[in-house]
Order: sequence, then structure tokens, then C-alpha cells
Amino acid sequence: MDEYKNTISLKTLENTAAALRRNNFEAAVYESGPAAAAALLSLAGTGKKIGVGGSITVSALGLPEALAAAGNTIVTHSPGMNAEARRSTWLAAQAADIYLASPQAVTLDGKLIFLDANGNRGAAVICGPRKIVLLAGINKIARNQEEGLWRARNVAAAGNNLRLKKDNPCVKTGKCEDCASPQRICNAVTLLWKKPWPNDVLVMLINEDLGY
Repeated sequence: MDEYKNTISLKTLENTAAALRRNNFEAAVYESGPAAAAALLSLAGTGKKIGVGGSITVSALGLPEALAAAGNTIVTHSPGMNAEARRSTWLAAQAADIYLASPQAVTLDGKLIFLDANGNRGAAVICGPRKIVLLAGINKIARNQEEGLWRARNVAAAGNNLRLKKDNPCVKTGKCEDCASPQRICNAVTLLWKKPWPNDVLVMLINEDLGY
């Protein structure tokens, strides 16, 4: 990213962070993924149970491995789990000390948008651990709620369908078809207009393209 694009991107993130604060979220801006990862490791410390929602952003930053190496216990589902073990893990992640996830969109007026297959991440960010940390790259910024929902369906979900090798229509057409496929991964929308009262929510905005 050249100097001028970098400056504009940082200003966009700072303006978005200010909007998030007006909506009662904590928000911080980081110039790079490694800077955000270092801040999170310092925040988490050691000896915590840390729930992790399915997040390419979190994985790309190497956070599960780094947090585990620092003496924390990572609670997250894995591909080989059966349905009951997966459900138990989701519930355990919701009761962790800290929960990490990434929204599919963050709007310029400070709203957070999540689109899920099962709703476990939505449940966690609405009323889960007392400390919730949400990480989002510059690519997740959307002008408004409508654009954010469009992004969640046509960019994030389509990309994740390809990544997960789902045989859904969006894989063939490159856009959301609002399908009725049994493998559909777009079943639950969580939209946070303001911070829910029970939770401490920190949004970490990162000046890099990360995740879907």
C-alpha cells in the first residue's frame, strides 16, 4: 500500500473507530496485523480460557498458536468433531474468559454485521464472555448497513463457500442466490447497532486486507 492510500485507509479506520465508540464499543486502530496481534497477546496475558469463533482473520494472524504458547487454553471447534462435540465446544467457547471473532462487515457509522451457518458466533457476541475482541481488516469496512449485508452475503459467504468446498449456488455464480441448499452457510444474521450491556467489546481495526 503506497503512502497516500495508507494515510486515507488509516483515516477511514479512525473515523470508523470513532463511530464505534459512539455506539459504546471500545475501538482501536492498528497499522498492521502483527501490531494488532502483539496488542492482543498483551491484553490476554496468560492462564485464560479463550474461545475462538471460526475466523480466517484470527487464524491468519497466528493468534490461536501464539495465545496457546503464552499459556492460554484455546476453546474452538475443529473439522473432525461430531455434531454433539461441536455443540458442546460452542457452548464452552461462549463461557470463556475472552472470545475472539471477526465480523463480516463494520459500517462507517459503527455497526457490526455477522452472518453464520449455526449462530454460535452470534450468540457469543450478543451475550457471551465478558470480554469479546473482534478483529477486522480494512477490507471489512462498508459504507452502511445495506452495503455491509451485501458484503457479508456476496463477498464473505461466497468466499467461505469456496474455501469450505460447499456445493452451493454462489460457488457457481459468484454471488448470493439466497439458496435453499442443505449445505447453506448463511442462516443467521447478527447485527449489533450498539454494544449489548453485559459485555465488554473491543473492536480492533487493522490496516490490512484480512479474512473474508
